[in-house]
Amino acid sequence: MKTYICIFFLCLLSCKEEKITNKSRFNLKNSDEIYKKISKIPDNQLTKIEIPEFIDLDTINGDNKTVNITIRNKGNRNLTSLTIKPPCSCNEVSKYDSVMLPNTSQTFSVNMKFDKIGNFYQGITVYGSFYPYIKKIYVEGYRKK
Repeated sequence: MKTYICIFFLCLLSCKEEKITNKSRFNLKNSDEIYKKISKIPDNQLTKIEIPEFIDLDTINGDNKTVNITIRNKGNRNLTSLTIKPPCSCNEVSKYDSVMLPNTSQTFSVNMKFDKIGNFYQGITVYGSFYPYIKKIYVEGYRKK
């Protein structure tokens, strides 16, 4: 039993999330706080966005890969409070604008790090004034070396 408890705590500590996201006041481990703030935005101020649901990196060599992601505001309202949370604090997100005008798009980069050789499947979370407040982008592939 003690072994399982030790393994559990090691898993929790293996991805320490203490970095602050770019242009954001939120600590990465406070995802609930981000959602609570965003979910207070009235429905009549929400917009529509277009982002990829899956990104297939196929086979990569090495322990990191930069992924470029484009977000497009398809709605008639401004996209506000845009926050991008990588799957782990070891992944870095480039600077991005937290406000987007209607019918505009922007591209941001996430420098993904993969510690283990083999298949990977990680999610990048996007928060903002769009319905349903949270969207996930899943990055998948295989690390060869």
